[in-house]
Amino acid sequence: MVFRWFLNAGLLALPIAATVGTLMGIEAHRHAAGLPPLFHSDSHNNGRTTRDGISNTRYCDLFNPISPPSKGQLYTLNPNQWGVTEDTSGSLCVNITTIANGSYPTTATAPPFSVTWQFEPGPTRQPVHAFPNIMVDDVLPVALADISQLDFNIHWTYSVGSTPANQTNISQLSSNAVNTNVALDLFFDTDPQTAQNVSLARYEMMVWFAGFGNARPFGYSNGIARTKDVNGTIFNLYTGRNGLGQQVLTWFASNTTERFTGDLYPLISDLFLPYGDVRLSRTDYLGVLSFGTEVFSSSANVTFWMPTLSIDIRKSDTVTVG
Repeated sequence: MVFRWFLNAGLLALPIAATVGTLMGIEAHRHAAGLPPLFHSDSHNNGRTTRDGISNTRYCDLFNPISPPSKGQLYTLNPNQWGVTEDTSGSLCVNITTIANGSYPTTATAPPFSVTWQFEPGPTRQPVHAFPNIMVDDVLPVALADISQLDFNIHWTYSVGSTPANQTNISQLSSNAVNTNVALDLFFDTDPQTAQNVSLARYEMMVWFAGFGNARPFGYSNGIARTKDVNGTIFNLYTGRNGLGQQVLTWFASNTTERFTGDLYPLISDLFLPYGDVRLSRTDYLGVLSFGTEVFSSSANVTFWMPTLSIDIRKSDTVTVG
């Protein structure tokens, strides 16, 4: 299966979602085909330290699919600095902690990672500099009718500075003009192969656990379409179309949610109910699932830390596929 990295843009002057939508077609095509961005460089400022079988590796590449060793579920990480050009002022590095034998707590557990970055604001038409993310690998596509649960367990924080913090200080992010979000990104289509193409899939569904600064989902100005309580977290739905004409369905947590444990499938199945021109169906396929932070701008170095991530896609016959 080719690499499917998310190319996202939109912020500041327009009510946007940091999604595939406003990216230029040529970039979307290159990423959908598993190609690096037009402005791609060889690895730089990378490094690794290892002690007692635990390695900490830094990746500062613009584009580099990284698949750490694991037992069970496979994940692929990528700095994915698709919006960085020769004129960009700023930098981004991903730090990944791996265990040599892949002995994580469960077979669905991803390696801990962090992203440290700082960028000046980009142009209004393309303000996103990167979408560093971790993607579920080798288990998709799968028909929505065949999924019984989408078990999701996360703990993340955002902090000002170059080291992770135990808790997000929202006021510090605001005072340093940090524009970003923390989101799960999924793509659906009636055709299983098209569902795996982020520029051609009919639907994109995002689950925002936080949005800082001016980050807004598509359709934000149109108001909340519906509300859903999932394991105590209230999500508000916004709908709109991106620059590629895809329907974008964004569930935005009403409060910043650093920790979440629960089944997110109800956010998908709720969309089976007709709403406007939304016609998601049980016969559609989930083709791509990724989690990350969309990097817009910040006046200081900031660090996104993901100490806990576990994604488990369960089929209706109780067989675990992720």
